[in-house]
Amino acid sequence: MANIVVTSTTNTILVDFGVYSTSLGISKAVWQKVDVRFELKDGNTFVNVLVNQKPSFAVSFDGSTNTLQVDTVGGVAPTSNSDLYDKLTTLIA
Repeated sequence: MANIVVTSTTNTILVDFGVYSTSLGISKAVWQKVDVRFELKDGNTFVNVLVNQKPSFAVSFDGSTNTLQVDTVGGVAPTSNSDLYDKLTTLIA
């Protein structure tokens, strides 16, 4: 089973939590693009994901300490946390 896989439609972001499903208690989620924000943390250590009215969580391209690993965004694997941020923000542009 894969790590996190992110895809999108015209108005939504679709997230499959893959191997994290059991520990998070969420298998899949659909978020409205207007409700999602991404922050690339100082030093490009991880990307913080903020969804309206929900706790934020940290993701990374490699699953570094205290982050969830994102395998693909729109079918393409990120090569760094900066690249992950760019791919995620492109989804909501």
